[in-house]
Order: sequence, then structure tokens, then C-alpha cells
Amino acid sequence: MKKFLKIILVIFLFLLFIFISTYSYAKTVFYDLSSNIFRLHIIANSDSPEDQALKLKVRDNIVNYLKENTKNCKTKNEIVHFTSSNIKELQEIAISTIKENGYDYNVKLEIGNFYFPTKYYGNISMPSRKL
Repeated sequence: MKKFLKIILVIFLFLLFIFISTYSYAKTVFYDLSSNIFRLHIIANSDSPEDQALKLKVRDNIVNYLKENTKNCKTKNEIVHFTSSNIKELQEIAISTIKENGYDYNVKLEIGNFYFPTKYYGNISMPSRKL
């Protein structure tokens, strides 16, 4: 009977170790992602299919601009600085994309710390960002 209890205790401790290790790893990855990734959040005018498609066009044009112009940025802070310094250009990209697609919506750009829901991009998961 004592041997059985020892085996149960060893199994329990092993499972506890696995749980703590997994939790610690996930927490470390989350903080690493949060501190090193610049997330872009574009909000559509509505949930209509047309506005959602327009949102994706705006996103693609802004992402292409950022990719082209931040190739030499090594840190999140450098990208934030570039984006802050070029916010008028980003706004113009959004406005022109909207107008090219036959709409006349207002555009508001902000840089800051905002709530983001968890997003899944294929096999990549971006954890939510809570304020």
C-alpha cells in the first residue's frame, strides 16, 4: 500500500511540474510577444461585408507601406517612432484607399496601448492585450 501511495505521489508531482512549466513558458512567451510586437488594429465602419472588405484593403495598403519603410527597424520602439513620425502618411493611405473604393468615411489614427482580442492567423496565435 505504501508503494502505491508513493507512485501516486510521484505521478502527482510530475503532473504538477508539467503544469507549472507549461504555465511559466506560456507566460514568458506572452510577455515576450507583448513587448516586441507592434500590432495594427483597423476597425471597419460597420460589420457589413463591403466595409469588412474595405477594411482589409486599408490594412493591406498600410502594412505594405510599413513593410517597405521599416525594413531597417530592429526594435518595436523604432517602429513605433517611425509610425508616430509618419502618421499623416498612414492617414493619407487610408483615406485614398477608401476614396479609391468609392467611399467617403472619416479616418482616425491613434498610436497607444489598446485592448486587443486574441487573434489567430493560421497556426499563429496572438494573445489578447488587456489594459
